[in-house]
Amino acid sequence: MILDILEDKKTYLGLDSKFQKAFKFLQESDLEHLQIGKYEIEGEDIYAMVQAYTTKPIEEGKWEAHRKYIDIQYIVKGAELVGWATLDGLEVSQEYNSEKDVLFLKKSENWSALKLRAKHYAIFFPEDAHMPGVCEGSPDDVKKVVVKIKI
Repeated sequence: MILDILEDKKTYLGLDSKFQKAFKFLQESDLEHLQIGKYEIEGEDIYAMVQAYTTKPIEEGKWEAHRKYIDIQYIVKGAELVGWATLDGLEVSQEYNSEKDVLFLKKSENWSALKLRAKHYAIFFPEDAHMPGVCEGSPDDVKKVVVKIKI
């Protein structure tokens, strides 16, 4: 898991050429005006999903993990807490769905909370369970871009 701001992206550009394309999309797109939906960057290998929602109480959060894709979750507007835990010791609550590339997990007692604000992003790898969309205190309206990078 990586937590950073877009201006410091150069540290991670060397991970893979796909990261360069993903960060270029985040930096060069008018994210505030993009409509909700899916945007292909490089077919199914790299694509972005623009989302808008109101954060929810932690009791309503869902732990998830992915096997085929790395997530770059970038906050355009608003703020949210994202739970993070390693997959070690987490129990499966819903079997892996290969079509949607998602594995749902039971809540963990051993996790950390990340606060993502506008212009912050988190990168989640397959070994990272995460619970996005949680409010800190009162609910907040969030606009987020999730760039999916196929492994």
